[in-house]
Amino acid sequence: MIATRRTIAVLLASLLLPTFLLAQEPLRPTLRQELWGSIGVRGRPSFLEGWLGKTTIKRLKTAGELGYRSADSFFAGRQYYLDLGADYKVNDQFTVGSEFRYAKRTGQEDRQRLGAKFQYAFLWGRSELTYRMTYQHNFRDYGEVREVFRNKFVVAHDFPNWRFDPECSVEFFTWAGYQGLTYFGTRYKVGTEYDFNKVHSLGIGIVHDRERMEYAPDHRFILAIDYGIKLRKSGA
Repeated sequence: MIATRRTIAVLLASLLLPTFLLAQEPLRPTLRQELWGSIGVRGRPSFLEGWLGKTTIKRLKTAGELGYRSADSFFAGRQYYLDLGADYKVNDQFTVGSEFRYAKRTGQEDRQRLGAKFQYAFLWGRSELTYRMTYQHNFRDYGEVREVFRNKFVVAHDFPNWRFDPECSVEFFTWAGYQGLTYFGTRYKVGTEYDFNKVHSLGIGIVHDRERMEYAPDHRFILAIDYGIKLRKSGA
């Protein structure tokens, strides 16, 4: 009788174990291709010099950016956004700043977010190494991803007599929510920026964005194109 029970138990385990493992296995990631584009303007707010003082204005940079992000089809708009921000250079290595984003999403509820950032950068030979920590508050309902910490590491190298200097970065996203700290995404980028002159620049990069802690995560491959304008009158 005992041997019979053991035999039945082994047979049941053999039948149920594959089903259990299948139930625990996450779905394969969904692969997506997207296009990100933006037009940005940066400069010193010289009109505030009388209020803030010349020394402060020299260390302050303000920026505005209009951006577009596609859905899986490059020209099917998914999101349009406006960024407004300011950076204050404490010294040659440390910078602090803040930014606000309003995003209009096609067929979905619009979103807003507010962030504060701290950045440390230093030169190592002809390379610049940067660490940036951003605290981001998303205006969403409790229980959703509201408080986010973003840790970004950037390496840029200046090749002599070369206009397309490379820049590589990796960014880690952590949600501070009711379950504690949850690491939920990673973003990699390889790109370059071409300066036409002291005013206009064009940046091109490939971004790979990977979701974590999702049953069916998105893995996105993104072509990013950024056009920048530096306001010369502002001393930028």
